[in-house]
Amino acid sequence: MTTVPWDTAFDEVLRTSLPLLKSGEELLPGTPLSEYGLDSMGMMQLIARLEASHGVSFPPGTMPSGAFANPGVLWGMVQAAQQAGEWQGDGAVRRRPVRGRRRSGLAGWSEHGSQETAVGASWQL
Repeated sequence: MTTVPWDTAFDEVLRTSLPLLKSGEELLPGTPLSEYGLDSMGMMQLIARLEASHGVSFPPGTMPSGAFANPGVLWGMVQAAQQAGEWQGDGAVRRRPVRGRRRSGLAGWSEHGSQETAVGASWQL
């Protein structure tokens, strides 16, 4: 069995959102989610489940449809939300942007006006 980069909660939530994925079937980072029955309604439900299970928030308009291409990309979005300070779970981490940067959802603008993702942005506790 292949080791995956995500946690058990993510795996369980994702599996419940894929009606065509057979029980026990391997779910890899590059598995195309649409081939396993994830449609637009399923995406909305999956967002709500991930917000609840991982304590993240994906405000409307911050989840591009490409985020649902495969589990690897989707897990990256969950991690980006956690690293950007969106995490509000039991071990809540509150982060703030480094001075000179402003944050907008999962994307931010650098002080020079260029767009960068939350993963590439500088954040500090």
